[in-house]
Amino acid sequence: MMEVITAERLEEIEQESLKQSETVKNTFNEIKKWDSKFSNGYCQLVQLRPGLNLSITDETYYQPINCHNNHYGFYELTSKFYLSGNHGVICPSIAGVKDNYQEIAGNNYLFYLPDIEEIEQNFSGDRIYLIKICLDLDLLKSFMGGRDSIPKQLRPLLESDSAPRFHQPVGKITSSMQTALQQIIHVPFDGMLQRIYLEGKVLELLALQFAQLIDSDSAKKPLINLKAADIEKIYQARDILTRNYEHPPSLLDLAQKIGINDNKLKYGFKEIFGTTVFGYLRDYRLEIARKLLQEQKQNVRTVVNTVGYANQSHFAAAFKRKFGITPQDCRLGKKAV
Repeated sequence: MMEVITAERLEEIEQESLKQSETVKNTFNEIKKWDSKFSNGYCQLVQLRPGLNLSITDETYYQPINCHNNHYGFYELTSKFYLSGNHGVICPSIAGVKDNYQEIAGNNYLFYLPDIEEIEQNFSGDRIYLIKICLDLDLLKSFMGGRDSIPKQLRPLLESDSAPRFHQPVGKITSSMQTALQQIIHVPFDGMLQRIYLEGKVLELLALQFAQLIDSDSAKKPLINLKAADIEKIYQARDILTRNYEHPPSLLDLAQKIGINDNKLKYGFKEIFGTTVFGYLRDYRLEIARKLLQEQKQNVRTVVNTVGYANQSHFAAAFKRKFGITPQDCRLGKKAV
């Protein structure tokens, strides 16, 4: 049975178990860093103007967390862009929203979910790297120029005093979105200029997301959401692979171990981790090899055997494709590109 902890209790345990904590504030910006029993991470909260807020979160979980949260009084449209990580939500009996859904790396989401209770799921070893924008509905209405220019999914929010709830997977993060996201992360200014710059980039992101929402109305294949149980099994498969990277099971054996069919395993792995099962395994082996060469100065032949490659030339070719240098150059201290 899934163990669920309240948000209040989670905060208490995190405060009690803090190994490190730091908070820096100014008039519009707050940056928090922490390391606790459950996770370590960084969060930047920016108030751009009344009704428009930005947050940048980079958090890695030490163990799985199922947290009971509520959204009472939260009447804002929320936009999310996942650069890394996967987040599960269970909220049964909410009209217009699936009983459980996933938010997955490489995708962007839009939702309006005031006055609900839900269980948020985070997975052990996962890194959530997320940019979130919260937009007050009155501010959104101030941009209205005509009904036809508004994505149909947002019209009820702007035309009703009692807007319906929804959670919408919008689509993949596009190259234009990725550029704006990186510019937000690596903002080149401080103080007032930073605030002006970030507001412009946040509005640009919202425009790109709304445009994608309009495009999705016309014959675009919607995102398929994996169930929470499927996500947990895919993470189990990853853990089995990484524990047995020298002698990994076959795809069929791996699927049997976690209790799903091989097609769902292949699809789910690609959806969650952005690569195939054995593409992930290859990259994991190469990362271990790089550390052994760079940090422990082991010779190439030993490393080849350690990470489970049968052929040294195949290993060298794969290593150079990934890092841009040969294994021997890496051992001699040259930096990967």
